[in-house]
Amino acid sequence: MHIGFHLQIAKGFEHARHEAERLKCEVAQIFVKNPRSWAEKSWSDRDRAAFARLSADLPVVGHLSYLPNIARSDEEPRNMRGLLHEAELCADLGIQQLVVHCGSRESIEKGVDSVARSVGEVLEKYPISVLLENAAGQGNVIGKNIAELIAICERIGSPDRVGFCLDTAHLFESGYDVRRRSTWEEIIGQLGERCGPESIRFFHLNDSRTGLGSMVDRHWHIGKGEIGLECFRFLLSSKDLAHLGGVMETPKMGKMDEENMKTMRSLLPSLVSGPSS
Repeated sequence: MHIGFHLQIAKGFEHARHEAERLKCEVAQIFVKNPRSWAEKSWSDRDRAAFARLSADLPVVGHLSYLPNIARSDEEPRNMRGLLHEAELCADLGIQQLVVHCGSRESIEKGVDSVARSVGEVLEKYPISVLLENAAGQGNVIGKNIAELIAICERIGSPDRVGFCLDTAHLFESGYDVRRRSTWEEIIGQLGERCGPESIRFFHLNDSRTGLGSMVDRHWHIGKGEIGLECFRFLLSSKDLAHLGGVMETPKMGKMDEENMKTMRSLLPSLVSGPSS
């Protein structure tokens, strides 16, 4: 698996490029706008040129900002406008994949339907793929289990342009014991059978500060949380996942990015036993 980080672009794409080089990223993820604001933006020619330098040798994935709740796009139009705007920003830069949270809604059925219709509209308007991210399970969140992700994917009906971004911390927090090989075999098998063998497209590689099934989303440093190292050792050494990318979204604390990358690279032996079954 190719390893990297979620990079900040508040200081510009040139700064992000230097960070990617410093951290020896093989893949990266970015927010294409301020993730805590509804304000829209546009790219200048200078922005596009700087991004081209960033992405020349580095695959870059976009991530939807925090505010759009696409499980309620039918009730609140700005959720749909926000999603479409960020899809447009991705397409304008040539970013091919956008990771989205599914949002929250009291009715799972209505939430699943809203997410599916929202993603379908993106696919009609922009030449990008959408990756559905699993949730930690808090509140009325949609996408907290594999069944809900499958339901959304099947309702959209475009398997070549819809896939999944699996967050290890969110899986663990929502009750999937990702420390065990059998858990991964079940997840990969279910998604492959229902949505296609190539449906898993990306990973968020995060340890969790909270326990199994806590339904509390708290990312933590690799090997220093409740998940431990064996989950990541298995993922990074899996031949079936070797062509995919995964980014860390761990807290920014001192030199922990460097330590997390060092830890990840130490988990790439030629032989691996993987998590216990």
